[in-house]
Amino acid sequence: MIERWNMKKIVCVTVLLMVCVGTAAAYEIKCDCPKEVYRGQVIEIQGTSTLPPGYSTWLTLYEVQPLARQLGQVTIVIQQGGVWRVEIPTAGLEGGTYKFEIYEDTMNYPYSSSSNSLVLFKIIDRSGEIALSSPSTQEYRGYVDVSGRVTTEEAPPGLRFVAMNASGDAFYGPLYIRTDEKGYFSHSVPVDGPGRYYIRFSDFANGEERYITQVTFVLEAAAVTPTPQATVVAPTSSPDTGTKVSASAQASRDTPAYFEIDTKPGVLTVTSSTGIDWRLYYIDESGAMVKVDEAGSVTAETFSIATAGGMVYLKAQTVSGDDAGVITVTAANADSISASSGAAVHFNDPIPGGAAEETPVPVCIPLIALIALGYLVYRK
Repeated sequence: MIERWNMKKIVCVTVLLMVCVGTAAAYEIKCDCPKEVYRGQVIEIQGTSTLPPGYSTWLTLYEVQPLARQLGQVTIVIQQGGVWRVEIPTAGLEGGTYKFEIYEDTMNYPYSSSSNSLVLFKIIDRSGEIALSSPSTQEYRGYVDVSGRVTTEEAPPGLRFVAMNASGDAFYGPLYIRTDEKGYFSHSVPVDGPGRYYIRFSDFANGEERYITQVTFVLEAAAVTPTPQATVVAPTSSPDTGTKVSASAQASRDTPAYFEIDTKPGVLTVTSSTGIDWRLYYIDESGAMVKVDEAGSVTAETFSIATAGGMVYLKAQTVSGDDAGVITVTAANADSISASSGAAVHFNDPIPGGAAEETPVPVCIPLIALIALGYLVYRK
């Protein structure tokens, strides 16, 4: 009688386990990512999978060293043939070790053991190898003055650079320029008029081109000195193109503040408050992101760009992880400025205070419930 009771119990539990576990198929996902990338470049991550076309999941980016933290997420959409591809800009990231992990829906689309959904890579920061002596904001004279020195102990015999306009289109170079025995260099890049220009530096070693950094120059129209008039005329009013507006928000390195600036046509000038060493990033009307980190805690971070009257987005964070406080941003030649957490999407950052990911119910809970139910039915 006891053996018969044990046999029924085993059969019942086995049937319940088969119902709960099911026969979900495993899917393979593979990804290809460079092991090293230079800060400022766009890292391209691509791969293949056996997942169905149109299926979407997300890739989460983490910083591993020097500070372990989650940075943001990017959506992946499987294309025909199982291929997928995403790009992640690195201009706003520090040098260090990073990883990305592709989210797995273990209930409906589990990954096979041959999948590699977690990959480590390094970002190499060489931006400190170039020290510019020419100012980032210059008066337009028909050219951009690009002068400075290579700070490494062994300077390369020459630097390769490409000049780009505000839209990111190359118009001058690639060109190698000479560096002297102490690493100094100087070159004039001819341009058509005032505006913002980018210079991308690289060098050549071990048979390959190596990215160093990208810097921004703003050329302002030359000031026109009015000619004195012999006659006295009545004063006339002119539009106030120098209107200043301000907004404030709490910020730290791990929790940046975001702002939206509705600009006027002309030159926009943005200035931060002092007292804390701030680092700014802005995205202009063309969608390009630029980092501004030239001052310390006693001097305000500031930049000027030409605008057509569109939106400019700003991100502000402390340089030190130990600092936190309220930053006040003042914009000259703008209709309005406001703190906006929604502007985080323009920097590929998660929106602060967004909805947390729903935690799936563990499989063991319904399994235990079904076993208990089967046992009660058997007792009856």
